[in-house]
This record gives sequence, C-alpha cells and structure tokens, in this order.
Amino acid sequence: MNDDIARIIERLSGERCERKEVGRMKSLSLGFGDSAHRRTVKGNDRVYRAWELGTYRSAWRIVRGGVVLCGSQDAADANKLNTVLRGIELGRFVALRQPTLLDIRVELDNDVEVDFFVATSDDDECFHIFCPDNLHVEFSMRRGWKTGRSDEPWDTQR
Repeated sequence: MNDDIARIIERLSGERCERKEVGRMKSLSLGFGDSAHRRTVKGNDRVYRAWELGTYRSAWRIVRGGVVLCGSQDAADANKLNTVLRGIELGRFVALRQPTLLDIRVELDNDVEVDFFVATSDDDECFHIFCPDNLHVEFSMRRGWKTGRSDEPWDTQR
C-alpha cells in the first residue's frame, strides 16, 4: 500500500462501525462514521455511512480472540448471517493491515478483526473502501491498490 492510500485510511481511525450487512452472494459491507447519501454509478441513491468497507466476492471472516464468529463460508444464507452479525459488536476502526500479499485485515478496538481473502484468479476487486468526497480505494490481486472517484465510471478516469 502506498503512502497516499495509507493517509486516506488514517482518516478512518477511531470511526465506529454503524452499519453491517451481508448481501447478495454473501458480500460483506461495513459502514463507519456518519450517515452519507451516496449516488452510485448506476444512479441509485441510498443511505450508507461516510466510510464503507467490504467485498462483493471475496471470502471473509469475523474473528474475536482467535475464534471465528461468522464467515462467508458458513452453512447459512445471507439472512441468517445478518442475524448473527447483528449480535456482534464491531467497535471502532483501528487499522488496516495486509498480513500477506493476498489478505486484508481490518482491526477494530474491541479485539475484533475482519479478514478478507483473495479467492479468485481474475482481476476484479477483492476489497474496497468508499470514502468521503466520492473517493474510492480498492485492492485487486493483479493491480494491487488503486484509487479513483466513486461517482464516475473507472474506465473514463485517468
């Protein structure tokens, strides 16, 4: 991760997880900070949080004290995982680490860690952060870390 991305992520420090959701295909979204309306590229307007971390396709798990509390490979559908997730206090953002070239770890202040694992060979993002001011940070296996605007198609950005 380069210094510019590290500075962006530092701004997230201390923000409390206020939104957590398992979505379609067991995607995971974690929202930190204040409410923020965000218009998506497809024109949808939805309430999220100022900072949205997650994955659409990667494997993930939520761990406390070395015990997996829930994960994308649990034998449960998204509704059941959301029920479990509601019972887990996620706390405040402390750090984002990359323990291996293919794994991302979000560390929270209450001994909770959320791990994201690259589990595909294609070039699609495996972890993303939607930031304030329409900034987007993502990680993919082949391209590494990349930033851009979240309110414009990336193929038109320089």
